[in-house]
Amino acid sequence: MAAKRIYQIAKEFECEEKKIIDFLTGQGIKVGNRLSAVSEDTYNLLKTKLFAPPPEPVPEPKPEPVAEKPAQVAPVAETAPAGEVAPPAAPGKKKKKKKKKSPQADGQAEGEDAQEEDEFVPSVNFDAVHAATQVVMASSLVAGNNFLSRYRGTKRQIKESKSHLSRSTDIWGLVEDIKFDDPDSSPILYWQAVNKLTTKAYKLLQEFGLKNRELMAEMREMTKNVGKEYVPQEIFTDEENQKFAAQQKVIFEAFGHGMGKVNDNLYELKMYAEEQKRYCEHMSFVDYIKNPESKLERQVPMPFFTLAETILYSVRSVPYHVMFYVENKPQVLRAIENFFAWIDGYKKLKEQGADPAKIEKYLDLEERFFKLVEFMSYDNLIYLRKKKTIIPFDLLLDLLNEYRDNMDDPDAERNFKYKARGINSNLIYKPKEYIFIYNFAGLEPYKDYRTPEMIAEAEARKAAAKAAAEAAANENTEEQENPAEQSDEA
Repeated sequence: MAAKRIYQIAKEFECEEKKIIDFLTGQGIKVGNRLSAVSEDTYNLLKTKLFAPPPEPVPEPKPEPVAEKPAQVAPVAETAPAGEVAPPAAPGKKKKKKKKKSPQADGQAEGEDAQEEDEFVPSVNFDAVHAATQVVMASSLVAGNNFLSRYRGTKRQIKESKSHLSRSTDIWGLVEDIKFDDPDSSPILYWQAVNKLTTKAYKLLQEFGLKNRELMAEMREMTKNVGKEYVPQEIFTDEENQKFAAQQKVIFEAFGHGMGKVNDNLYELKMYAEEQKRYCEHMSFVDYIKNPESKLERQVPMPFFTLAETILYSVRSVPYHVMFYVENKPQVLRAIENFFAWIDGYKKLKEQGADPAKIEKYLDLEERFFKLVEFMSYDNLIYLRKKKTIIPFDLLLDLLNEYRDNMDDPDAERNFKYKARGINSNLIYKPKEYIFIYNFAGLEPYKDYRTPEMIAEAEARKAAAKAAAEAAANENTEEQENPAEQSDEA
């Protein structure tokens, strides 16, 4: 027999297609839609079970006729004697019939009870019940939707969160609209969830890059020099070349958006997840169960939501670097330019054959410069909140460059520390920055970094101010002692 489809069978037996699909689904037979074809066995199953004519009802045997007996009329009395029938109830009043005790009237009593039940039990209006149920279900759905809308915010916010990446994006913004069925319960579910997660993260990252492509192109142009591979200098030792190469890498990671690196990491993880999925599709089930050294059994992956949080912070670093660049563009440019200036200055000292003590001092200052740049990259030392014009990073960088250019001056270090202490005095209620500048300049507690001339000049100003205050006090005292003379003169 040629295979028949659902809609053909429904037309043949004049039945609804949904009824056939529901019946086959209940029998455990997978059916897609009305165009699905069924086998001959399934067709026979439908004919025998679903479309078979109902069996003819078997006629119940009629009860043997019972000889009618004359009705016994009970005498009118307040209490009927035992074994007699009570008088009929008054019309309009429905009373529960008492159970007959007389075996002679069993058949008659059963017939009367059935007649009264059919007469007083109301019929159920299933349409009304169905309509009421639909109203309750609809109100429940509306209430649930209202709760979810209040919980998750407005529709506009939800739409923006689906394709919006910013510095404030949280873990739920990354896994939203991705269905996970307990990914940590099995290796297969775990790697399928990782595949979905990396796809969503990559999509968010690409949308952010397209939205800010001009700004990110400007960042790439500014940081391209530190983004290149470090070129070792022959005049430097291997240790010095390794040090400068590591510093260049840190500066690029601090000021570059790093989108390419994050993309590479996501792509590698996505390919690894797909590799695991392919392995599961072609794996040996017996080997997976029996062999403890099986590939999936050996791996102890990171908990899924821990992995999602790690990916989130990696992806979110891109908008963080972009916004940091926008807010501190002059400082970023100065940091990159000064890095190469320090390397060129050190190269010149080596070529000139400078004193080893001077070279060591230069390396110490260069290390301070790198720590200053690294500290600034964490959004520190940008400006004072109350005085927007004072930028500690720029002031410290100028002081450090001045110290480097005047290393031969014996007062260079003292001047550097004295001016750094002056910057630190402006940092009120900023313990983190205060401690950094204190260690950065190598300050010592309770030590005066002024020159003797500056100290003498300050003492002279202090003495003059004190003498002026005493003279003013004496003059006020004399005025209070001779008020009459002042009135006569007036």
